[in-house]
Amino acid sequence: MLHVTAQKPRPLHEPGNPRVPSANRSQSLLPPSRPHERAVFSHLISQESTVVVAPPSPSTFHLRRRTPGSFVLVPFDRQGRSIRCQGQLEAAAAVVLANCPRVLSIREQPLSIPYAWRETPQGVQFQLLGEAVDAKEQRRRRGDARDRSVLRITYIIPDFLIEMQDAAPYLLEIKPSRKLHRPDVRRKQAVATAYAQNQGWRYRIITERQLFQGPLLANLRLLNRYRRSVCDPRLLERLIDHVSTEPIRAGELIRRCSGSLPASVIRAGLFHLLSSGRLDCDPQRAALNDDTLIFSGGTIQWDPFDSAWGPNGCSMDVSSGSSGSRRPTASSSST
Repeated sequence: MLHVTAQKPRPLHEPGNPRVPSANRSQSLLPPSRPHERAVFSHLISQESTVVVAPPSPSTFHLRRRTPGSFVLVPFDRQGRSIRCQGQLEAAAAVVLANCPRVLSIREQPLSIPYAWRETPQGVQFQLLGEAVDAKEQRRRRGDARDRSVLRITYIIPDFLIEMQDAAPYLLEIKPSRKLHRPDVRRKQAVATAYAQNQGWRYRIITERQLFQGPLLANLRLLNRYRRSVCDPRLLERLIDHVSTEPIRAGELIRRCSGSLPASVIRAGLFHLLSSGRLDCDPQRAALNDDTLIFSGGTIQWDPFDSAWGPNGCSMDVSSGSSGSRRPTASSSST
């Protein structure tokens, strides 16, 4: 019978650990018994280089206690990090935002907005609070939950805060469309709208109806598959040169660069350039195909808030809904 004795692993920082060279010993990466190797590689051993890398923007993500499931990471090269999303709807929105050329920064779960509210015969009244209220104060002010006239204190956490080029920021909430007319969602939207207006921001609710309609999301997901592709630099330069003077359709561009390479390799290089922004197209117009117009990088400044996510498509009117519901109203009375 084979007996195995478990030994406690030695910490990496422990002196004398053979896996990590000690800081007080002069060691090289080459065996000391071969002087001729030292002579050849001595210039590599003696040289030191310092690489300065800008730190990525910190994430503002916090996993919500009552939200089931784990988070989804969406790469955002402009900030040097990934956006953490809770659920596939948030991830779909983050894919569009991370690829939009007019988006400067994305903050997930950016802030907490405390407010007080109560139900009255005229409808729900709420008031924004100037600072966060701790849980003890919430319990003290909540009173009997069965008494709808009692003032309650709570908070909301929007999904995203989006900084745009030459435009006011967007406070964004991602919701399934089936929840839009729930009283609590309507109340929270009224609170977020009032807060955004006070800050000079714009507030939007995006649902799956806007996310999955049209070709935008499918096109971006297709291009993202080729973002990290390794392509022949000479092929990439040829593709860029053909588009430098005027836009050209994708099929014609692939035909001009064909030669000895198969069309699939050229198409992969084209999609890589589109995903990295070195070439451009309009992903909102139609599904990517041979008729798609290809432009030089930085030419197309598409914006989902002006098209697929425009006011007519995604903003939920707090005054709309069932005939028996009333619009939540802000109160100026002291809380």
